[in-house]
Amino acid sequence: MKRAIFSGSFDPFTLGHLSIVQKALQEFDQLIINVGNNPDKKSLFDTDTRLEMIRQTLCEYGIEQHIKLLKDSCLTADLALKENTKVLVRGIRLGTNDPEVEQNLATLNQYLGKIRGIDLQTQFFTEEDAFLRTISSTRVKNLCQLQQYIAVGKCVSPYVHKQLMNKYLEPYFANLAKYQNLTHIKKTYKQLIKNYNSRAYHTLSHIGYMLNMLQIYLNCTQENQDINNHPNLVLAIFAHDYIYNPLATDNEEQSVKKILQEETYKRTIQADKVKNLVLATKHDHTAQDEEEALIADLDLSILGTFEEDVWKQYTANIRKEYCHIPDEIYLKERIKILENFINRPQIFQTDFFRNLLEQQARKNLNTEIEKLKSLL
Repeated sequence: MKRAIFSGSFDPFTLGHLSIVQKALQEFDQLIINVGNNPDKKSLFDTDTRLEMIRQTLCEYGIEQHIKLLKDSCLTADLALKENTKVLVRGIRLGTNDPEVEQNLATLNQYLGKIRGIDLQTQFFTEEDAFLRTISSTRVKNLCQLQQYIAVGKCVSPYVHKQLMNKYLEPYFANLAKYQNLTHIKKTYKQLIKNYNSRAYHTLSHIGYMLNMLQIYLNCTQENQDINNHPNLVLAIFAHDYIYNPLATDNEEQSVKKILQEETYKRTIQADKVKNLVLATKHDHTAQDEEEALIADLDLSILGTFEEDVWKQYTANIRKEYCHIPDEIYLKERIKILENFINRPQIFQTDFFRNLLEQQARKNLNTEIEKLKSLL
C-alpha cells in the first residue's frame, strides 16, 4: 500500500489544503493527515478543533475514505518512522517563495530520515487554480480580521467557515456589553452559537455575510463607519434568526421575544427599535424607516451575489433546511417564493443595495426559477 503523510498546523484547514489532499489521493492508497503544533505560531483553534474541521471538510466533499487523521506533535521524520511511510506530501504555491522554502525543508527532512534509516522523500503538488494559489491559513485569518467574511467563504469549507464566524463575530456581540449585562451577553452568545450552528443556511455564516455587507454599506454611505456604533442594528442582525423553525411563520417574533427576555438593557439599546428591526426581516414587512429597509436588504443581499458558487451553496443549504419536504412540494413552494421576489417592483428597499444588487438578484432568481421548473 502506497502511503504518505501530509503534516501541518492547518489553523484553519483551507480549500488550498483540500486541493492538495485531493491530488495526493490520486497518487496514494492512503493519506495520513497529521495536525501538529508550530511553536512559532499562536494557534487560533486548539488541536482537537482543527482535527474536527478537517474531518468535517473531508465529509462535506465526500473524500473521507482512505484518510487517516492524527494529532501528533513529534518530528515529522519520527512520525514517518512510526507510520512506516517514506513519503511526505507538501503543496507549493507558484509565484511565492514556497518553492525555495519547501525544497529546503524537504532536504532537511531527507537528512533527518537518513539518521533514522529511511529514505524520506517529499512529493510536491502545485496548484493550477489562480485563486487557490492565493490561499493560506494566515491569509484566511487576515481576511477575517478585515471583516471580509464573504471572501473567507471562498477559502474554506462551509463547516470551517462556521467555526471562524463563531470566533470572529463574538467581539461584535461582546461589544454590546457596553449597553447590556455582560454575564447575559456571554450566556446568550453561547446559546446563539448552539442555535445557529444546528442549521444549514441560517447560521453564523449568514450573520457574517450580513455584517460584511453592512460594513460595505457604511464605508460607502456613512461617516460613522464603525459597525460597533450601531448597537440596535447589530443586535437585531444577531437576533433575527435566533429562533428558526422551517415549519413556523412567526420565527422573527419568537426570536426577538426570546432575546429580549434574556438581556438586561440600558437606555442606549432601544428594545422597541430592536424588535421593529427584527420584524423588518419578515419578507412581507413594509419598512417604516431607512434602518428597517437596510436590515431587510442585508438579509436578502445574498440574492444579488455575483458568484455562481456562492449561489449554488446558498440554494443547496436552503434545500437542506427543508429536507423534510418532498421534492415535488418543495419545488413548487420554492418557485412561488422566488416569484414573489421577482414580482416586487423593487427587491431592495435602499437606494444603495438597489443600485448595487437589484439587476444581479433578478438574474439569479430568474435562472433559479427556470432550473426548478425544469425539475418538476
